[in-house]
Amino acid sequence: MSELYLDPSVSPQRRSEDLLRKMSVEEKIGQLCKGRGFEYYSRSGNTIVLNQDFVEWMRRRLFGTIYGVLRADWWTRRGFENGIPAGMAREARNHFQKLALENSRWKIPFLFVEEAPHGIMALDTTVFPASLGMGATFDFPLLEEIGSVMGRESAAAGIHSLYAPILDLAVDPRWSRVEECFSENPFLVSELAGAMVKGMRSFNVEPTLKHFVGGGRSEGGHNQESVQEGFLLLNNQDLRPFRTCIRENPAFVMCTYHDVDGEPCTGSSLLLNRMLRGKLHFKGFVAADAGAIEMLHYRRLAKDKPHAAARALLAGCDGDSGHSTLEECGKYLMEAWESGLMRESDLDRAAGRLLEIKFALGLFEHPYTDGKPETVFASAPHREVALRTGRESLVLLKNDGILPLSRSIRSLAVIGPNADQGMNMLGDYTAPQRKENLCTVLEGIRHLAEEYGIQVFHAPGCGIRKMDRSGFSEALNIAGKADLIVWVPGGCSTRFGNVQTDPVTGAALTPSVTESDTSEKESGEGTDRATLDFSGVQMELFRLLTGTGKKIITVPIMGRPLLLGEMLEQSAALLCGWYPGMLGGQAIAEALFGCFSPAGRLPISLPRSVGQLPVHGNAVNRTRRNYLDSPGSALLPFGFGLSYTTFEYRNLNVDGRTVSILCRNTGGMASDEVVLFYLQAEESSVIRPERELFAFRRIHLAPGEEQQIKAELTDELLGLYDRNGDFRLEPGRFRIFAGGNPDELPSVTFELTEQETSGRDAILP
Repeated sequence: MSELYLDPSVSPQRRSEDLLRKMSVEEKIGQLCKGRGFEYYSRSGNTIVLNQDFVEWMRRRLFGTIYGVLRADWWTRRGFENGIPAGMAREARNHFQKLALENSRWKIPFLFVEEAPHGIMALDTTVFPASLGMGATFDFPLLEEIGSVMGRESAAAGIHSLYAPILDLAVDPRWSRVEECFSENPFLVSELAGAMVKGMRSFNVEPTLKHFVGGGRSEGGHNQESVQEGFLLLNNQDLRPFRTCIRENPAFVMCTYHDVDGEPCTGSSLLLNRMLRGKLHFKGFVAADAGAIEMLHYRRLAKDKPHAAARALLAGCDGDSGHSTLEECGKYLMEAWESGLMRESDLDRAAGRLLEIKFALGLFEHPYTDGKPETVFASAPHREVALRTGRESLVLLKNDGILPLSRSIRSLAVIGPNADQGMNMLGDYTAPQRKENLCTVLEGIRHLAEEYGIQVFHAPGCGIRKMDRSGFSEALNIAGKADLIVWVPGGCSTRFGNVQTDPVTGAALTPSVTESDTSEKESGEGTDRATLDFSGVQMELFRLLTGTGKKIITVPIMGRPLLLGEMLEQSAALLCGWYPGMLGGQAIAEALFGCFSPAGRLPISLPRSVGQLPVHGNAVNRTRRNYLDSPGSALLPFGFGLSYTTFEYRNLNVDGRTVSILCRNTGGMASDEVVLFYLQAEESSVIRPERELFAFRRIHLAPGEEQQIKAELTDELLGLYDRNGDFRLEPGRFRIFAGGNPDELPSVTFELTEQETSGRDAILP
């Protein structure tokens, strides 16, 4: 008779319970361990071999999860020569799975996970704009499509879960991981992340929601540092995206390094058990970020690493993270168990959660994959989604009429450190790329300029961080010969050099890796900044270019809001790109030449100076008092963005709980438009933001076309969560705003009566 746990007609919970009764403590601890797949193989040509020390270790203590088999980047030192290309992804993954099945008494398969903040972090996959760029689209149907692309590519390679979406709020732009966030606004993050989750899960690929919770508010903008935040703010802003996504019943959440008001995210029963599992009703597996459990010891929250492992497990953190040595994997959990710091039932609870997920995903019935990633990764339809996202992510911040470019222009000077740096278009957490899969700004401009008979000159002029001024003369020389200057400054989130190919064979080579003290990297995880100035000598060169008297179109490519005030003032036009992805250069060129009208909006407020931080649209007062030496307001607010056409709004109306407004394209060019809906609580028991985004729609209108846009005022949008995480709906008057740019919104009032609120509290998770 077959084992109960092997019967697919039995529920995942019962199968898990049956299997746990058979397993040893060591086997249960193994399920809670996650190994770094990129460390455990070697590749020679088309042959992949698992490292012998890893094979031997798996015979003693089998992991439950394998992370990053396909991961390739400067940190893993994996690339085209020694990593897993598309055509070998399935084979490599199945090598690992065969090892698991051969060494498990109970034939328990591995669960495979990969990084994917803006596409799977593997060779040959589709690379989308960084998350801030996705946020700038204000297009949740597009985010669902992006999630579907990521899910389809993952499923083809046999990947069960992706580390995405990122739900942190980009509150402090000094923080190095701002580029990984969709926005500073909790509602926008919630809607976009929820859409991505739906897309991924449509291919049976589970998201890992991260990072729980509040890291975008870290003290001083330092990655992993404390968050000084009250629980009213936590419940209504930072937890909002998690609350929305958890309603889709995802399998995984990742807890992280810092503490919130003294509660460590990886060792707090209050955060993980009472809030995440209790108030938010999360039913799945909580995985620790890499090194987060040991950090409980380093931060004096546990006397040693076994106590740290026990504290994390008892607090609701189920999974250990990958370690630099195999001997450390599960070591501290085993020592904690042997010391009596936990019960076997505690291990059963955590291991049972992972086993249940494996049963639900069908891993026991289908441990191997027969997908064909080489026909799916970065396919033409997927690249089209990346291009469309790049187009929609662009935010026009200024235009004196110079854009779109006139066909009468005879020459352009394309200058700047990001004009022709392919890897700098992509952001952090990106694998090396084949040259033919990328399009830089220079390449995009040259392609279109050739069609129009426009001559293009190019010089980088300077680097991102380097203090070398030797390129100034060449840049000024070509600026003097051209009709207009396209200036492409910005940031860098990679330690890779530019895309490389073998000069003889033309084969893709992994770009060289520069050391941290000499690289151009000024953004991305662990690269926090005390200032937000353009690095190196970029501003020096810009000032020299303004001295030529030529009009300048500025196109910053960056991962965080840099101080744009001077460039905004001195440029004829400014088109903002947030690491626009693999085809971002094509999207930017098309926008400059008027192939479409840019319609993205700022997903994050632009500061005037570091001294005024934090400055964001979630504040209780948008019109902040001025400093003695500076305005108090943002340089440009959340939601700002211009167009090549004009729009008129009228007939804002509230009928019951339905808000509607008419939008008309009054210009001469077809264009997208982002319609924003805000509410303002005019009487409340606790202070709320002056304007709370509660709906947005990205629409497309032809010249003269008009459309009515509607949004619903639900209980959750009107209510709030108290410090205990309980929902409250209070009667009172609200002001409703709707329209385009945030400083030009008409408004109406709406009354929520006592009768409507009676008995409606605590009905929402």
